[in-house]
Amino acid sequence: MEQSDQDSRRVTRRQAMQGGAGIVFGSILSAGVLGMQPDDTNTDGPGSQTEIRQTEMTHLEYDEYNSWSDMYWRSAGDRDNISLGSFPAYTDDTALQIRAQDGGHWGIDTHYEFVRGATKLSGEFNFTIGKNWRMEGREEASCRLWNCAASLGEGFAGGGQPDGTNGWSNRLYVTNWQTDPDGPFHLHSYTYHMDRIYDTDYIIDGERYALAQPEIVPGEWYNFKYTVQVNTVEDGRANPDGAVTYWLDGNKIYQRSDLRFTEDLDSNIIDTNGPAVHYGGQYTAPQDLYAYFEDHAMEAWSGNPRDPCSTS
Repeated sequence: MEQSDQDSRRVTRRQAMQGGAGIVFGSILSAGVLGMQPDDTNTDGPGSQTEIRQTEMTHLEYDEYNSWSDMYWRSAGDRDNISLGSFPAYTDDTALQIRAQDGGHWGIDTHYEFVRGATKLSGEFNFTIGKNWRMEGREEASCRLWNCAASLGEGFAGGGQPDGTNGWSNRLYVTNWQTDPDGPFHLHSYTYHMDRIYDTDYIIDGERYALAQPEIVPGEWYNFKYTVQVNTVEDGRANPDGAVTYWLDGNKIYQRSDLRFTEDLDSNIIDTNGPAVHYGGQYTAPQDLYAYFEDHAMEAWSGNPRDPCSTS
């Protein structure tokens, strides 16, 4: 495996809060849809203590950057598989292209980092899969598109078991499950958490946490929003109230609120999120596959996991 690019990261939480060049917020991420609160304090009820929370709002407009590495750092995959340029885009002139190589898994795994960590993260981006996208050769195949939230550690990926202190993650995938090899395709949520190494929740009618059955058509652009909120902790024990919610083109499609991610609200919370294309596990991409992304907006909170309130 290639050495990671952690030391070459360019944009961090600290830089964003200091008003780094090219970072603005508000034109893509809808506070109303995501259930956010704009103020910097929260009162839990009459007579309760007011808690100050720290909030970061960041908008990475891709056409304001010269390179993907000005926004993200790489933990795995090949730099040759990612490029920022004048590809077909949703609204701007610039998109991020990531290739899953024929006969391989990667892609690339990239990260925008929150240096102090976050207990709740809401994000948004636009995406499409290439017009020639095919997922053939297996009845069930999946390809990761995005890390919605990651706490880095042995429990983040690779079959590691989260134990409340060693990392966890939630990711968005596209899948051919119950579709034709050339689509339209479905989505699924993939979560490493304490009660199981990982869960694959298909966003298909009849599945427990699915609220809709969206179809992903190659070549069509979609707007995706997500909120990930860590669980609360009492007496050093994780409560099963961690939450993940997805929206596609403004419609809520997935919601789960029974997850145990962490027992450590200081150092095992949300570290990163960002685009990450990886095909399969024990199987590989049947051809070169291209995914495209445009813009990435985020709002992150540190402090009490239930401040601000719900993800509904």
